[in-house]
Amino acid sequence: MIRVSISSFFKKLIAKNKLLFLAMVITSAFASLDGVISPYVIGKITNTLSQKHFSEIPKILLLYLLMMLFLNVSFYLWQFCWGKITKSSNELLRSTAFNNFIASPSEKKITNTLNFINVNVKQIENQCIDSTIMLVYCVEQAIVSLVYILSINGIAAMVFLVCGLIPSVIPRLTRNWVQTGTKKWNSSYENYNQKTSDAVHGFDTIRHANGDNRFKIFVQKALMGEEKKYFLMNFRRNTSNFLAQVSYSLSMVISLAVGTFFVINGQILVGGLISLFLASDRLTSPIISIVNIANQLTSVSPLLKNKALQKSKKQEFNNLDFTKLPNQEKIIFDHCNLGYSNKAILKNINLTVSKGNKVLIIGRSGIGKSTLFKTLLNEIPLLKGKILVDNSLNQANFYTNFGIVSQDTYIFAESLRFNLTLGKDFPTQQVINVLKTVKLSYLANEKSLDMQIGEKGLSLSGGEKRKLEIARALLNQKSILLVDEGLSGLDEESNKQIFALLQSLPQTVIEIEHAVSPEEKNQFDQIIDLGAQY
Repeated sequence: MIRVSISSFFKKLIAKNKLLFLAMVITSAFASLDGVISPYVIGKITNTLSQKHFSEIPKILLLYLLMMLFLNVSFYLWQFCWGKITKSSNELLRSTAFNNFIASPSEKKITNTLNFINVNVKQIENQCIDSTIMLVYCVEQAIVSLVYILSINGIAAMVFLVCGLIPSVIPRLTRNWVQTGTKKWNSSYENYNQKTSDAVHGFDTIRHANGDNRFKIFVQKALMGEEKKYFLMNFRRNTSNFLAQVSYSLSMVISLAVGTFFVINGQILVGGLISLFLASDRLTSPIISIVNIANQLTSVSPLLKNKALQKSKKQEFNNLDFTKLPNQEKIIFDHCNLGYSNKAILKNINLTVSKGNKVLIIGRSGIGKSTLFKTLLNEIPLLKGKILVDNSLNQANFYTNFGIVSQDTYIFAESLRFNLTLGKDFPTQQVINVLKTVKLSYLANEKSLDMQIGEKGLSLSGGEKRKLEIARALLNQKSILLVDEGLSGLDEESNKQIFALLQSLPQTVIEIEHAVSPEEKNQFDQIIDLGAQY
């Protein structure tokens, strides 16, 4: 797996937005002048009033107005760049997590991927992107303020600088402590999110088992654990910030004492003291902010190491031997052992599938019927034997040969057209013709095609969903249909319709079922009874 660190993340983000980051640095540098403009003007007015040069006041105020307008424009442009960088960061994180999942999907990754996209990305935005942009601003403000107070009095400036650096030791002392708290909370949150997701999706099972109260306690316990870890994470972070604030208070008192000493000795004017004191705050405050930001960046490190951002190497299996097969034969299983983790659950499987054949594979649940499909699709390794495939099938992308019809048909919360085409560009009439072929003529019109089906296709019956999945396969001109328990869970009428539809298609159909009537069995070209072998 490829791990993502803060530095590698920012390298990728900056590489995509070089000019934008440059603009952000420049505009924040201009905005950081607010640390010296007000101290300068207030000190200038104080000295002018002390010296009774009243005619100079309008000029100073006009200059102050122009400076403040310049600052306002700089802040506006800085915020604009900030927003664009945040947008780019969120797009990068979410697309990376999604693309990594699609490259190597699994049930185990679903919850973590969705949790990262919906929750962690916003945390990274707040704790990493916002913090880093503020870090740049604080560094620039500290530099500008230091240069300014050096121009007032060099010795005083060095005292202020040393005092301002006192809080900087805090993050080194508390870094591991703060980071450990974040790791513990993140783990606890994922545990709570998983338990809540199970309880919400399994509400029917819980209700039927009269388990409502037990699951309330179950989820409540996970919630209390998560909130405790969240509180402790913030407590550690706030404690570190508190120690920094205490050291900041000490530095301010020392700075004021030094400035007063220089005034008493006539080394600076009262206006200079005021400017020095105000500017020193602009020096120490950014340093304190840098301490807090360091804590933020430390705490976000575990989020960027989330598995959703780690590119897994996809396991690829090569179970197929492409060759020229005789007599329109398309697929041959030749003395094959099939199973998982080098343990065969099906042995010595022999099966020949010819073009247009209707093949039925039967057997009890759990015997390994679906394992045959997964092996054919290169999703799990072939343990023994050979799977011969005719050269006429697409070798480069073997999936394109197959349409999958299962009992768990997934319907997207989009239009009927999208659910059929999955975003591909098909002529409307071609889509309508396919709907008619699968006996969905009442939906075969443009108005219905643009109809929103709803989340998970809740407005469609089980039979309609299966027909829709068959329509997808036909629209994409799949030459072979793999039907995995496609008749299960349907009422009698829908069962008959789907069965008749599959039998009427010119495509090759390999169908897995655990319960088929004798009359239906007679309509298949061949039947493989796995139960007869085991």
